[in-house]
Amino acid sequence: MSEFSYLCTPRTIPYKYKTVTQIFNEITTSFPNKEILIYRGIDGTRESLTCRQLQTQAIKLAGYLIKKGIKKGDKIALSGPNTLEWVIAELAIIMAGAIVVHVPFSNTNAKDVYEIVSIAECKALLIDPGKRDEYLKVILQLNALLLKNCNVFTLVFLRKSENLASYDNLPRILQLGEELEFELPTLYPEDEIVFFTTSGTTGKPKLVPKTHFHAINNPMLSSGISYNDRPFAWIGGSPISTVYQGKPKVFCDSPIASEGRNTMKIWEVIKEEQCASAVLLPYFLSDLAANEENYKGSFKLDTVFTGGQSVNDSHTKVVGIFTRSLTIGYGSTEGSTISVLPPFTTASEVQVGDVGKPIPGTEVKIIDGDGNVLRKHENGELCIRSVYGFEKYYKNPELTEEVLLPGNWFRTGDIAHINQHNHIIINGRIKDCISRGTRKILPSRIEKIIARKNGIRNVIVVGVPDKRLYEEICVCYVTDPEYEISPTDVKQFCRTEFIGHDAIDGLGEMPKYFLRFHGLPMLDNGKINKKQIRIDAIQQLELID
Repeated sequence: MSEFSYLCTPRTIPYKYKTVTQIFNEITTSFPNKEILIYRGIDGTRESLTCRQLQTQAIKLAGYLIKKGIKKGDKIALSGPNTLEWVIAELAIIMAGAIVVHVPFSNTNAKDVYEIVSIAECKALLIDPGKRDEYLKVILQLNALLLKNCNVFTLVFLRKSENLASYDNLPRILQLGEELEFELPTLYPEDEIVFFTTSGTTGKPKLVPKTHFHAINNPMLSSGISYNDRPFAWIGGSPISTVYQGKPKVFCDSPIASEGRNTMKIWEVIKEEQCASAVLLPYFLSDLAANEENYKGSFKLDTVFTGGQSVNDSHTKVVGIFTRSLTIGYGSTEGSTISVLPPFTTASEVQVGDVGKPIPGTEVKIIDGDGNVLRKHENGELCIRSVYGFEKYYKNPELTEEVLLPGNWFRTGDIAHINQHNHIIINGRIKDCISRGTRKILPSRIEKIIARKNGIRNVIVVGVPDKRLYEEICVCYVTDPEYEISPTDVKQFCRTEFIGHDAIDGLGEMPKYFLRFHGLPMLDNGKINKKQIRIDAIQQLELID
């Protein structure tokens, strides 16, 4: 066995050379009346789509897009919370031969959304105004920017809105009668179908293209009816896998789970739908474990998949009570699923950071600062390689070159080592970011917005410990001498700039803590000592690191 930090799990299943739509059409032919998507509200609301309904409605919307001038390879932005309409829109865009550009938004300024739409050169935008038009302000700002500066020529809303009545919406399109015939384009496995959006250390949006081949050949963790309320715009919640696997997916609104107040109501949904598996985040597992004594039911999931933040012994307590097994996974937007830890079948101890072995068809290695492969047990940067992994950032060759090593090894930016059991142990990030739940938040993005408030001289955003979400956002600021700005003032300002529980994942970027400093600690080189600020913030907030 090699002493180098290198692992590879051989793939035993042949690669599929098909498209997502081809596989879904085959599934629909075999199981037309099978429910494929089930939306549940914790108030008892239930809406669903069968394979045939999803196929029929997606084809109708695809025809609409083609008649509007959409050509194969055009980019179409898609934004909104988890809904059945969202899935119809994504499948329709792919059927039309276009590329879906996922556009999540976290603050009330539309510039972030506009920047992604501009970089991708989107020709159309399909967006959800929300149940109560909660995204209307962002939409109106965005529309003004698009009319002035962009070439978007089709704007469709996924729900009806009295405030946007002059625009087309999906319900209206689906009610249209038969019109002129149209022809769906021929698709190939190498065709790009989606750009997942991520944010890196530069603060600029990064677009990660994925093809049909990427999507259907990355092993997905699901079995039977599965529950997953992760945002559809994120790779961990993408319904594309549901479409090509043909396995029913049950979902709720993402913010409900992150709020922490409706844990057992969500569990009742999972139970009522007789789910076999579920994707549940670590903080939700903590919430479940807290209800252990009150849970008297016999229903158990076959397995729970978790990841996205550090998992510890408190999370494995759900095994034997709520689920028969627990599997910890590790992945990224660029690499999709990378590794998994063998399932826990008892409430066992888990080494923090242990993410198991690479999934079949994936290689990993640990390198030092010069790119040399380290010995086992030595910490360095984790790199991955697979035929369905990362290829490039769209229209960003400089950053692509920075993260891709010779031989197409992708640098994850995670610090890790390989232990005696040939497991990958994640120890942190090379470049700091805040991990709130599974959301990775770049402090500089928040700092830039808060710095616009009059009277703020310096602002530093740090992550502080949180038992449930792993980290929370803390704003540390210094004012100009002539200004008296309280933490409450800054908090109120942030409420007008950031989306919190209304964000598609219920987490958003709205800070939780606000601390005023008279001065910020400095390093000998004249730079702000962020490490000391974090220590001071933890002490002031009386938190335990």
